[in-house]
Amino acid sequence: MANQNQSIVALYTSLCDQQDALSAAIQTTTDPKLASTISTEIDEIAHRIVLTQNLLFKQDSPQLTASVNGIKTASQSLTTAIAQIQNTIAFVNSVTTYLTYVDQAIDLAKTLAVSL
Repeated sequence: MANQNQSIVALYTSLCDQQDALSAAIQTTTDPKLASTISTEIDEIAHRIVLTQNLLFKQDSPQLTASVNGIKTASQSLTTAIAQIQNTIAFVNSVTTYLTYVDQAIDLAKTLAVSL
């Protein structure tokens, strides 16, 4: 039986944690515009969760591990931004930065999957 790629598992866990945090945030907001913004970002993260699920059993590599490790700082920044979610511009910028790193890791994993 194949083992799950631990780098992808870490990426998947990070995405799920951020989605959970945003789901909690949307439940407490009373601002319709902010709720719409949060909902959009939840959709963006959910899309990456699906992509990541499809890569769970792909082979790992040092490049992928390094890429996923780079996501940790962006994830911590996003966690901070979610805690201060009333600053919508900073929140959206933080999600964008986080998803840029996530997309790079996903793209690398897909490329490695077809080349290995």
